[in-house]
Amino acid sequence: MTATPACSIVMPCYNVSDTLPAQLDRLVPQLDLADAELILIDNNSSDETLALARSASYANNRIVVATATDGQGVAYARNAGVQLARSDRFLFCDADDLVSEQWVESMSSALDEDPVATGSLDVETLNDAELAASRGPARRPMFYGLFPIAAGGNMAVRRSAWDAVGPLNEDLPSLEDMEWSLRASLEGIDIGWKPEAAIAYRYRTDAAALWSQGFAYGRSRAPIARRLHEETGQRPSMFAGFRSWVWLALHLPFVVLPSKRPSIAWVAGNRIGQLAGSVDARFLVL
Repeated sequence: MTATPACSIVMPCYNVSDTLPAQLDRLVPQLDLADAELILIDNNSSDETLALARSASYANNRIVVATATDGQGVAYARNAGVQLARSDRFLFCDADDLVSEQWVESMSSALDEDPVATGSLDVETLNDAELAASRGPARRPMFYGLFPIAAGGNMAVRRSAWDAVGPLNEDLPSLEDMEWSLRASLEGIDIGWKPEAAIAYRYRTDAAALWSQGFAYGRSRAPIARRLHEETGQRPSMFAGFRSWVWLALHLPFVVLPSKRPSIAWVAGNRIGQLAGSVDARFLVL
Protein backbone atom coordinates (compact mmCIF):
# COMPACT_ATOMS: atom_id res chain seq x y z
CA MET A 1 0.00 0.00 0.00
CA THR A 2 1.57 3.25 -1.14
CA ALA A 3 -1.27 5.77 -1.44
CA THR A 4 -2.10 7.84 1.64
CA PRO A 5 -4.83 6.01 3.59
CA ALA A 6 -8.08 7.72 4.53
CA CYS A 7 -7.43 7.05 8.21
CA SER A 8 -4.72 5.62 10.45
CA ILE A 9 -5.74 3.31 13.31
CA VAL A 10 -3.28 3.37 16.21
CA MET A 11 -3.39 0.39 18.58
CA PRO A 12 -0.89 0.00 21.44
CA CYS A 13 -0.01 -3.59 22.32
CA TYR A 14 1.45 -4.85 25.59
CA ASN A 15 1.25 -8.54 26.48
CA VAL A 16 -2.06 -9.02 24.66
CA SER A 17 -1.43 -12.33 22.92
CA ASP A 18 -4.68 -13.71 24.40
CA THR A 19 -6.90 -10.92 23.07
CA LEU A 20 -5.13 -9.49 20.02
CA PRO A 21 -6.32 -12.18 17.56
CA ALA A 22 -9.99 -11.49 18.29
CA GLN A 23 -9.51 -7.74 17.91
CA LEU A 24 -7.69 -8.26 14.61
CA ASP A 25 -10.53 -10.49 13.41
CA ARG A 26 -12.85 -7.51 13.92
CA LEU A 27 -10.57 -4.85 12.45
CA VAL A 28 -8.95 -6.48 9.43
CA PRO A 29 -12.18 -6.91 7.39
CA GLN A 30 -12.86 -3.19 7.87
CA LEU A 31 -9.51 -1.92 6.60
CA ASP A 32 -10.16 -2.16 2.87
CA LEU A 33 -13.71 -0.85 3.17
CA ALA A 34 -12.55 2.27 5.02
CA ASP A 35 -9.22 2.59 3.16
CA ALA A 36 -7.44 2.46 6.53
CA GLU A 37 -4.01 1.49 7.78
CA LEU A 38 -3.62 -0.26 11.14
CA ILE A 39 -0.52 0.63 13.16
CA LEU A 40 0.30 -1.91 15.88
CA ILE A 41 2.74 -0.51 18.44
CA ASP A 42 4.38 -3.20 20.57
CA ASN A 43 5.44 -1.64 23.86
CA ASN A 44 7.98 -4.07 25.35
CA SER A 45 5.74 -7.15 25.35
CA SER A 46 7.24 -10.29 26.90
CA ASP A 47 4.73 -12.75 25.45
CA GLU A 48 3.87 -13.64 21.84
CA THR A 49 2.25 -10.28 21.05
CA LEU A 50 4.96 -9.03 18.69
CA ALA A 51 5.08 -12.34 16.79
CA LEU A 52 1.30 -12.29 16.33
CA ALA A 53 1.38 -8.69 15.15
CA ARG A 54 4.12 -9.41 12.62
CA SER A 55 2.28 -12.46 11.35
CA ALA A 56 -0.80 -10.29 10.76
CA SER A 57 1.27 -7.70 8.89
CA TYR A 58 2.74 -10.38 6.61
CA ALA A 59 -0.80 -11.37 5.67
CA ASN A 60 -2.12 -7.84 5.10
CA ASN A 61 -0.12 -4.90 3.77
CA ARG A 62 -2.47 -2.44 5.46
CA ILE A 63 -1.03 -3.49 8.84
CA VAL A 64 2.13 -1.77 10.06
CA VAL A 65 4.04 -3.12 13.06
CA ALA A 66 6.49 -1.04 15.07
CA THR A 67 8.13 -1.29 18.47
CA ALA A 68 8.25 1.48 21.04
CA THR A 69 10.85 0.53 23.64
CA ASP A 70 12.23 3.75 25.14
CA GLY A 71 9.23 4.25 27.44
CA GLN A 72 6.30 2.35 28.88
CA GLY A 73 2.59 2.98 28.93
CA VAL A 74 -0.40 3.51 26.71
CA ALA A 75 0.17 7.27 26.32
CA TYR A 76 3.74 6.70 25.17
CA ALA A 77 2.68 3.95 22.75
CA ARG A 78 -0.16 6.01 21.26
CA ASN A 79 2.11 9.01 20.80
CA ALA A 80 4.62 6.77 19.04
CA GLY A 81 1.88 5.46 16.74
CA VAL A 82 0.80 8.96 15.76
CA GLN A 83 4.36 9.68 14.66
CA LEU A 84 4.04 6.85 12.13
CA ALA A 85 0.53 7.65 10.91
CA ARG A 86 0.34 8.64 7.23
CA SER A 87 -3.24 9.90 7.29
CA ASP A 88 -4.54 13.16 8.75
CA ARG A 89 -7.23 11.19 10.61
CA PHE A 90 -6.22 9.15 13.65
CA LEU A 91 -8.42 6.46 15.21
CA PHE A 92 -7.44 4.92 18.55
CA CYS A 93 -8.48 1.54 19.96
CA ASP A 94 -6.99 -1.05 22.31
CA ALA A 95 -5.87 -4.60 21.72
CA ASP A 96 -7.82 -6.10 24.63
CA ASP A 97 -11.22 -4.74 23.52
CA LEU A 98 -13.47 -5.61 20.58
CA VAL A 99 -14.55 -2.96 18.09
CA SER A 100 -17.98 -3.20 16.48
CA GLU A 101 -18.27 -4.35 12.88
CA GLN A 102 -18.72 -0.81 11.48
CA TRP A 103 -16.39 0.90 13.94
CA VAL A 104 -13.71 2.11 11.54
CA GLU A 105 -16.16 3.67 9.10
CA SER A 106 -18.23 5.21 11.91
CA MET A 107 -15.27 6.77 13.68
CA SER A 108 -13.65 8.04 10.49
CA SER A 109 -16.89 9.60 9.27
CA ALA A 110 -17.37 11.28 12.66
CA LEU A 111 -14.40 13.47 11.76
CA ASP A 112 -16.39 14.91 8.86
CA GLU A 113 -18.40 16.78 11.50
CA ASP A 114 -16.07 17.26 14.48
CA PRO A 115 -12.29 17.61 14.93
CA VAL A 116 -12.40 15.03 17.75
CA ALA A 117 -14.94 12.29 18.38
CA THR A 118 -15.53 9.43 20.77
CA GLY A 119 -17.86 6.44 20.73
CA SER A 120 -19.82 4.32 23.16
CA LEU A 121 -18.53 1.57 25.44
CA ASP A 122 -20.30 -1.76 25.84
CA VAL A 123 -19.26 -2.87 29.33
CA GLU A 124 -21.48 -5.96 29.55
CA THR A 125 -20.36 -8.26 26.72
CA LEU A 126 -16.85 -9.02 27.99
CA ASN A 127 -17.27 -8.57 31.74
CA ASP A 128 -18.76 -10.13 34.83
CA ALA A 129 -22.11 -8.50 35.60
CA GLU A 130 -21.22 -7.58 39.17
CA LEU A 131 -17.93 -5.94 38.21
CA ALA A 132 -19.64 -4.04 35.39
CA ALA A 133 -22.31 -2.81 37.79
CA SER A 134 -19.72 -1.59 40.32
CA ARG A 135 -18.19 0.67 37.67
CA GLY A 136 -21.51 2.17 36.68
CA PRO A 137 -23.50 2.19 33.44
CA ALA A 138 -21.88 3.07 30.14
CA ARG A 139 -22.72 6.58 29.01
CA ARG A 140 -21.09 9.47 27.24
CA PRO A 141 -17.85 10.03 29.20
CA MET A 142 -17.70 13.34 31.04
CA PHE A 143 -15.41 14.76 33.71
CA TYR A 144 -17.92 15.33 36.52
CA GLY A 145 -20.26 16.86 33.94
CA LEU A 146 -17.84 19.75 33.35
CA PHE A 147 -16.30 18.78 29.99
CA PRO A 148 -16.60 15.81 27.60
CA ILE A 149 -13.92 13.13 27.47
CA ALA A 150 -12.63 11.44 24.36
CA ALA A 151 -12.04 7.92 25.68
CA GLY A 152 -8.53 6.89 24.68
CA GLY A 153 -9.57 3.42 23.57
CA ASN A 154 -12.38 4.72 21.37
CA MET A 155 -11.31 8.04 19.93
CA ALA A 156 -10.88 9.78 16.57
CA VAL A 157 -8.80 12.94 16.06
CA ARG A 158 -7.97 15.11 13.07
CA ARG A 159 -4.26 15.86 12.78
CA SER A 160 -4.97 19.58 13.04
CA ALA A 161 -6.64 19.07 16.43
CA TRP A 162 -3.83 16.80 17.64
CA ASP A 163 -1.26 19.43 16.67
CA ALA A 164 -3.24 22.16 18.46
CA VAL A 165 -3.69 20.17 21.69
CA GLY A 166 -0.36 18.33 21.70
CA PRO A 167 0.46 14.69 22.46
CA LEU A 168 -0.89 12.64 25.32
CA ASN A 169 0.66 13.36 28.72
CA GLU A 170 3.09 10.51 29.42
CA ASP A 171 3.76 11.62 33.01
CA LEU A 172 0.32 10.95 34.48
CA PRO A 173 -0.24 7.59 36.23
CA SER A 174 -3.42 7.19 34.16
CA LEU A 175 -6.39 9.10 32.68
CA GLU A 176 -4.19 10.68 30.03
CA ASP A 177 -7.28 10.79 27.80
CA MET A 178 -9.12 12.94 30.36
CA GLU A 179 -6.18 15.32 30.64
CA TRP A 180 -5.90 15.53 26.84
CA SER A 181 -9.65 16.20 26.62
CA LEU A 182 -9.31 19.02 29.13
CA ARG A 183 -6.62 20.63 26.97
CA ALA A 184 -8.85 20.20 23.92
CA SER A 185 -11.70 21.89 25.77
CA LEU A 186 -9.44 24.77 26.79
CA GLU A 187 -8.48 25.17 23.12
CA GLY A 188 -12.17 25.42 22.22
CA ILE A 189 -12.10 22.12 20.31
CA ASP A 190 -15.39 20.25 20.23
CA ILE A 191 -15.52 16.53 21.03
CA GLY A 192 -18.29 14.87 19.04
CA TRP A 193 -20.35 11.92 20.29
CA LYS A 194 -20.79 8.92 17.97
CA PRO A 195 -22.68 6.27 19.97
CA GLU A 196 -22.90 3.86 17.03
CA ALA A 197 -19.08 3.65 17.01
CA ALA A 198 -19.13 1.12 19.81
CA ILE A 199 -16.49 -1.07 21.36
CA ALA A 200 -16.86 -3.93 23.81
CA TYR A 201 -14.64 -2.79 26.67
CA ARG A 202 -12.77 -5.40 28.71
CA TYR A 203 -12.20 -4.88 32.42
CA ARG A 204 -9.39 -6.51 34.33
CA THR A 205 -10.54 -9.40 36.51
CA ASP A 206 -7.77 -9.93 39.08
CA ALA A 207 -8.39 -8.07 42.33
CA ALA A 208 -4.78 -6.90 42.67
CA ALA A 209 -4.73 -5.59 39.09
CA LEU A 210 -8.06 -3.82 39.62
CA TRP A 211 -6.75 -2.21 42.80
CA SER A 212 -3.65 -0.94 40.99
CA GLN A 213 -5.64 0.37 38.04
CA GLY A 214 -8.25 1.97 40.29
CA PHE A 215 -5.55 3.63 42.39
CA ALA A 216 -3.89 5.06 39.27
CA TYR A 217 -7.25 6.34 37.99
CA GLY A 218 -8.10 7.94 41.30
CA ARG A 219 -4.68 9.51 41.75
CA SER A 220 -4.87 11.19 38.33
CA ARG A 221 -8.22 12.95 38.86
CA ALA A 222 -7.15 15.61 41.35
CA PRO A 223 -4.39 17.18 39.19
CA ILE A 224 -6.82 17.31 36.27
CA ALA A 225 -9.44 18.94 38.49
CA ARG A 226 -6.88 21.43 39.74
CA ARG A 227 -5.85 22.40 36.19
CA LEU A 228 -9.52 22.85 35.27
CA HIS A 229 -10.05 25.10 38.31
CA GLU A 230 -6.94 27.15 37.58
CA GLU A 231 -7.93 27.70 33.96
CA THR A 232 -11.70 28.17 34.23
CA GLY A 233 -12.66 28.59 37.88
CA GLN A 234 -14.79 25.44 37.65
CA ARG A 235 -14.27 22.43 39.87
CA PRO A 236 -16.01 19.19 40.80
CA SER A 237 -17.81 19.10 44.10
CA MET A 238 -15.43 18.05 46.87
CA PHE A 239 -17.98 15.35 47.67
CA ALA A 240 -18.56 14.10 44.13
CA GLY A 241 -17.42 10.62 45.16
CA PHE A 242 -19.79 10.38 48.13
CA ARG A 243 -21.88 7.57 46.62
CA SER A 244 -18.79 5.51 45.90
CA TRP A 245 -17.63 5.90 49.50
CA VAL A 246 -21.05 4.76 50.72
CA TRP A 247 -20.98 1.80 48.29
CA LEU A 248 -17.55 0.82 49.60
CA ALA A 249 -18.63 1.02 53.24
CA LEU A 250 -21.66 -1.17 52.56
CA HIS A 251 -19.75 -3.78 50.54
CA LEU A 252 -16.44 -3.93 52.41
CA PRO A 253 -17.66 -6.64 54.84
CA PHE A 254 -18.10 -8.95 51.83
CA VAL A 255 -14.43 -8.75 50.82
CA VAL A 256 -13.97 -12.26 52.26
CA LEU A 257 -16.03 -13.61 49.35
CA PRO A 258 -13.87 -14.24 46.25
CA SER A 259 -16.72 -13.24 43.93
CA LYS A 260 -16.99 -9.81 45.59
CA ARG A 261 -13.28 -9.06 45.79
CA PRO A 262 -12.72 -7.67 42.25
CA SER A 263 -15.43 -5.01 42.43
CA ILE A 264 -14.46 -4.01 45.97
CA ALA A 265 -10.79 -3.78 44.98
CA TRP A 266 -11.70 -1.52 42.05
CA VAL A 267 -13.79 0.91 44.09
CA ALA A 268 -11.36 0.94 47.04
CA GLY A 269 -8.39 1.58 44.75
CA ASN A 270 -10.21 4.51 43.16
CA ARG A 271 -11.16 6.08 46.47
CA ILE A 272 -7.76 5.70 48.12
CA GLY A 273 -6.02 6.82 44.94
CA GLN A 274 -8.19 9.91 44.79
CA LEU A 275 -7.20 10.81 48.36
CA ALA A 276 -3.53 10.31 47.47
CA GLY A 277 -3.92 12.44 44.34
CA SER A 278 -5.64 15.17 46.33
CA VAL A 279 -2.66 15.31 48.69
CA ASP A 280 -0.18 15.35 45.80
CA ALA A 281 -2.07 18.08 43.91
CA ARG A 282 -3.09 20.00 47.04
CA PHE A 283 -6.58 20.05 45.65
CA LEU A 284 -9.30 18.08 47.42
CA VAL A 285 -11.56 15.83 45.35
CA LEU A 286 -13.14 13.06 47.39
